[in-house]
Amino acid sequence: MPADLTIIIVTWNTREMTRACLASIEKADPYRTWTVVVVDNASEDDTPEMIRQMYPWVHLVVNERNLGFGRANNLALKSVESEYALLLNSDTILHEETVPELLHFMEDHPEAGIAGCQLVYPDGRLQNSIVSFPTLLTELTNKSLLQIIFPEKYPGKRQRFASSVEVDSVIGAAMMMRMEAVKSVGLFDEDFFFFLEETDLCFRLKRQGWKVFFLPHVRIIHFQGSSVRQVKPRARVEYQRSLIRYFKKNHGAGSANIIRYHGYLRAWIGLIGALPERIVRRGPTLSWDKYTHLLSWYHKGCPEGMGLQPK
Repeated sequence: MPADLTIIIVTWNTREMTRACLASIEKADPYRTWTVVVVDNASEDDTPEMIRQMYPWVHLVVNERNLGFGRANNLALKSVESEYALLLNSDTILHEETVPELLHFMEDHPEAGIAGCQLVYPDGRLQNSIVSFPTLLTELTNKSLLQIIFPEKYPGKRQRFASSVEVDSVIGAAMMMRMEAVKSVGLFDEDFFFFLEETDLCFRLKRQGWKVFFLPHVRIIHFQGSSVRQVKPRARVEYQRSLIRYFKKNHGAGSANIIRYHGYLRAWIGLIGALPERIVRRGPTLSWDKYTHLLSWYHKGCPEGMGLQPK
């Protein structure tokens, strides 16, 4: 009999956090009833060796190069035989009740294609765990203001929910998937290397009649951004590339061009805003590097090699 659940973790140079994540899974499932798959994206910090030595029960896949989030998850998802799959970032820590509560919800709600939980920092502060589908309104105006004025349409971490709520999309750091639903619409779109691939998947699920839910009472610790923090300027380029790709795919070339030009303008505004700090420090700063790299990407015609994808 296949396990009821397969947990999939994609890693990239997060050895110690991956170790802590696997330790929390081991504590939550001491009898190892869940299948755990780790897909390593060519880490250079001995993550695979650590897993082989400390967690030999983990199914380990080691890629020769960084395949990104969606493609690496797809490698594991294609072989899943369980009814459910839980995608976890390597910088998350499970509570013992997290998985049972997510599974219980999915069992009670057959219309749910995906369920997400409340992501929190180690000190308990809330993180954004919900994503509204990007539109020209969300991208050309202030998202925080939209969440304040229209909280039901644009929910955010400021809101307090008494129970589960249907949403557009959840953050991919912790996603419980019904494999029947995911297979019915296709897995992650591998044209997204990193960022927005989970939003695109939720968009396709909802278009086919499945629902996406957020469970505010189910919490998971998330250290947030452990991989992309290593390459922030390139990560900013990759996000903008994914955003343009999302609009072109789901809203047409005209909307994608508006997002492209708007991103270019915002990059110039950001660079000007970063100038005083650069002058005070008498040298480049992280903000300055981020915006100069982003503008360079635009001026070179938005090539893929300047983002997170390996050249």
